[in-house]
Amino acid sequence: MKCPYCNSERIERGIAWGKSAESGNLGLKYTSGGLFGLTGVVQVYSDLCLDCGSVLRTYIKENTDKNWSHSPGSLGSK
Repeated sequence: MKCPYCNSERIERGIAWGKSAESGNLGLKYTSGGLFGLTGVVQVYSDLCLDCGSVLRTYIKENTDKNWSHSPGSLGSK
């Protein structure tokens, strides 16, 4: 893979998104349906160009067949 911005081939792949204690859960939000409609967050990964710092790709490794939330807000909000 080459960076489309600087042509570098120094790409770090599969960097997991983290979180700090203040930010709560970080990732793509979904609801599980059912009686309680539990909300979850999937782990997100990115590929990063080590020369220019561009994030080249962002993705998940889980099954994508989920009820994805389009509402902003924290994990407890709808």
